[in-house]
Amino acid sequence: MTWNSLRSLIDRNDSFLISSHQSLDGDCVGSQLSFYWYLTSLGKRAVMYNHDPVPPKFMFLPGAGAMVTTLPGEPFDVLVVLDCSNLTRLGWDTGKFAGGPIINIDHHRDNASFGTVNIVEVGAAATGEIITRFFDEQGIAYPPEIAEALYTAVLTDTGGFRFPNTTSGILHLCGTLAEKGAVPPKIYDKVYASNSPAGLLLQSRIWSSLKFYFNGRVCSLEMPMSVLDELGALYSDSEGMVDITTTAAGVQVGIMTKYTDTETHFSLRSRGMVDVGRIAQKIPGGGGHSSAAGCTLQLPLDRALAAMLAIVEQELR
Repeated sequence: MTWNSLRSLIDRNDSFLISSHQSLDGDCVGSQLSFYWYLTSLGKRAVMYNHDPVPPKFMFLPGAGAMVTTLPGEPFDVLVVLDCSNLTRLGWDTGKFAGGPIINIDHHRDNASFGTVNIVEVGAAATGEIITRFFDEQGIAYPPEIAEALYTAVLTDTGGFRFPNTTSGILHLCGTLAEKGAVPPKIYDKVYASNSPAGLLLQSRIWSSLKFYFNGRVCSLEMPMSVLDELGALYSDSEGMVDITTTAAGVQVGIMTKYTDTETHFSLRSRGMVDVGRIAQKIPGGGGHSSAAGCTLQLPLDRALAAMLAIVEQELR
């Protein structure tokens, strides 16, 4: 991997707007924090802006409070898009950056290569992995809080080291991040073991919707969006619950639906025998990895789920 084009574009410009996909997860938060640190360490002006706020469980990361959800009015030289396969997934109008330089760093296989500089590695477990290797290969020394952000990025995008993208290389990389100041037990506790009471109530409600299809090869969970207001829970309180669907013996595909009266969003998981990224791509706007993907249908739950199950059934054959 050569980093010359990335460093050259950064050197030639002074201000950077950093953003990532809607519904922030640990990889996009950790990646943004680390890249923000890098740019500001060079004396550059940088702002982290996202359509959605940072989930509370990631607020322990130093600097997370600096992420804003109001688009700054001042101009920026460069748009930096991290962990996002296309500009539409940002959830905000990027028109003001049309024709300008864009840095695109990502690991999704359906990335549209929309940047002036595209660093897209589909074999990487997380965007945080790519940024870690950039720092290390370029001899960029970073403080413990950045090691913590990068560890969080990799931890979450490997499902807590449970997904097939957990390799010996990833474990070695995380070991190095721990040597540089990341504290694994602390990060695990903050990310996976710090639920609010409302969050646990939400999870219990979701658990009660558990269903199996196709002789136990598909497992699903459901979450009506209205339950958030009912319980006083946050959308982010449901993050990661889809992973539970693949913990039952014999399950090949896990599905979690989050729905309103007119729209159904699907989170899809696989234990490796079925490519759920290919399933998601059959829905306009859908995509992701072979073991974790998502898509949305503008249909109520019953019709949307029937359509999804029909697609999944074809992939099971």
